[in-house]
Amino acid sequence: MEFKVGKMELNCKNDAFISSVTFSDAERDSGRPNEDNILKTAELLGEHGFVRMVNVFNPKMLSNLDSHYRNRYSSYLHNTNRPNRRPLFTVDVEGPFNDSEFFAHPLIIPVIKKMLGDNSILAALSSVVSFPGAPDQYIHRDAKQLFGKDYSVDKDIPAYSITVLIPLVDCNLQTGCTKVWPGSHLCGCEEDALKEPPIDPEVQRGSILMTDGRLVHRGGANVSELLRPLVYMTYHCHWYRDFGGYEDRPPVNITTKEFKKIPDNYKHMFSWTRDPYRMIRFKNLLRRAIPGSAIKLMRSLK
Repeated sequence: MEFKVGKMELNCKNDAFISSVTFSDAERDSGRPNEDNILKTAELLGEHGFVRMVNVFNPKMLSNLDSHYRNRYSSYLHNTNRPNRRPLFTVDVEGPFNDSEFFAHPLIIPVIKKMLGDNSILAALSSVVSFPGAPDQYIHRDAKQLFGKDYSVDKDIPAYSITVLIPLVDCNLQTGCTKVWPGSHLCGCEEDALKEPPIDPEVQRGSILMTDGRLVHRGGANVSELLRPLVYMTYHCHWYRDFGGYEDRPPVNITTKEFKKIPDNYKHMFSWTRDPYRMIRFKNLLRRAIPGSAIKLMRSLK
């Protein structure tokens, strides 16, 4: 949902205003977070609609992710002829991205379970790149309202969509922070959502920003000379589906070969990608498009 607002600029670097939880090196490297830190993270996320988790990814894992990412998606990283200098694309579940230490990170997934329940799914794995000179993004919420024309009902229900933003370089006021309107996830109308001034949480490489899908936010302009790649994962309650923005690309892309590598206790997280009705819809599409010549192909797909 896009918001129409006048010019409003406030770049706040005061960490006192930013909900944040720092994890120790021992928590990060062992994958055993302090329960108080998990509870505090979930509490801040519920109250403010966002929380910065500091020191989440160890340097080795992040280096592996970064190396695979830059090799696999180099065509996106060197083609600056993109709308708003901000290409958006799906990241395939393969290599280091097909690792439960990544998509079910032991410091992240406990917070997701606190907010969305044990049966939450991985609804999207994507990347947005900000080239030098990229302007401010439009102000929006990620999740569309469930009921009615605004969020007057949605604001009173528990979270159903959470996004984890993972910067591969430091996100600061030069490379572009994600500007957030604290508490806007609990506001039903546009006027209330924009009442409080926004802030710019700076997120260093190795840390993450977690946001409620109802939070009003926007990506900041990249006024530096550096490329700013950002990977994000979106988690949903198992009953929720968001098709907005995925008309031309899959929200999660995983082959059958890669899916077989997923540990059994995490396979439910990819249920959206194994949609049993997908093939039925594909067959029906073929039937309408080429009714005669599609018969043999449809039979072969059974």
